Amino acid sequence: MKYMDLVRSKQPLVICLTNDVVKNFTANGLIAVGASPAMSAHADDLKDLLRYAGALLINIGTADERSEALYHAAMTIANAYGVPAVLDPVACGASAFRKRIALELLEQHSFAVLRGNASEVAALIGERVQSKGVDSQGAEDVAAIAQAAAKTYGLTVAVTGETDAVSNGKEVCLLHNGSAMMPKVVGTGCLLGAVVAAYIGVADDDTYEACAEALGMYAVAGELAAEAPLGHRPGHYAVHFIDALYTVTDEVVRQRLHKEVQA
Repeated sequence: MKYMDLVRSKQPLVICLTNDVVKNFTANGLIAVGASPAMSAHADDLKDLLRYAGALLINIGTADERSEALYHAAMTIANAYGVPAVLDPVACGASAFRKRIALELLEQHSFAVLRGNASEVAALIGERVQSKGVDSQGAEDVAAIAQAAAKTYGLTVAVTGETDAVSNGKEVCLLHNGSAMMPKVVGTGCLLGAVVAAYIGVADDDTYEACAEALGMYAVAGELAAEAPLGHRPGHYAVHFIDALYTVTDEVVRQRLHKEVQA
């Protein structure tokens, strides 16, 4: 796991404009994987912080007029500094307001990665997928959605659910790991966007491989957390998950990862 070691050694600064509900969980999760988190809410602050950042996360989970303006300001600064950014278009498949925000961000700025569930990503390419919680779409569906979105926007796309799909528009990496406990803890999806940001923050131009590795590591950590004592209970699972992100090794991920690549 090339990027796991790089994140732990380089400790990239990840600036998070994220859902108010998950800031603490996100910060702790980033520290657990080896990154350095910063939560910022002012454009003047971002002008200074982004100069030193490895990556930026924009998660629209608690969007309002003020945060919408901040997203655009942050992306303008990030693009000027060459800082890679991840967009998590939370619930854009269910809300016209959120969909407009996500589309305008994608159209007006340059993102490295788009990460969402099948319904969210499908909504951004004009398709509709019914979902609640973790997507139950088959691997073939998430692969098609990821590849279509990657071609549409010219970036790396990660579609997450029971099967995860990562695409650069040319090929698709399918990952068959994870735990049914993950959606029972608020913030596991949002934290994933931040972890992806940490991985692409040390990847130079190899965004696709870094994103796929981040998702693979994350899903295996989810399995390990569920296997820990009382891991079948949400409160214990949340703690075990942060611990698993901290302790998971390259060897364990390689042993447990179920991955396939489609051209």
